[in-house]
Amino acid sequence: MANDLPVIPVVTHSLALALVATSDAPILLLDGASTVVAASDSFARAFHIDPAHLDGQSLFALGSGEWDVAQLRSLLKATLSGAADIAAYEMDLRRDGEAPRRLVITAHILEYGDAANVRLLLAVSDVTDARLAERLKDDLLREKAILFQELQHRVATRDPTPAQLEVAEAALQACLELER
Repeated sequence: MANDLPVIPVVTHSLALALVATSDAPILLLDGASTVVAASDSFARAFHIDPAHLDGQSLFALGSGEWDVAQLRSLLKATLSGAADIAAYEMDLRRDGEAPRRLVITAHILEYGDAANVRLLLAVSDVTDARLAERLKDDLLREKAILFQELQHRVATRDPTPAQLEVAEAALQACLELER
């Protein structure tokens, strides 16, 4: 169904500002020069930046300059030119005195009827903890598999009793459940 309603740039821009301001996700609304037009409070909290110092700042000057990454600059420039969208760019955010955080960034041009005032929506997800949890789970599964192989070997080299077979079967089931 085609939308025949006229696009009113001032209204759509105001709507974009309101959506960004109230977002639970860490997002930024940037202009064509990568200057912050609006930022969600969740962005300020997640990256320890005073919200009062976000609007009007270059993305690349935020914090202590940790967002000034050459590849991010290049990708944003390509996105702003219309040559690409950033669907899932991963980068390590490195801040003094802190462990690096693994970020997944998406960026898309907002089409709202005002070609002279380009807007870019940048969403940032910190996946550091999720990746660590995934790695720990994989390590545990590998350990369980090794223990199970050892159990199988010990049972196979002896004449197992029915109770030992039952324990081995229970261990196998537990390993299979962990893999799901």
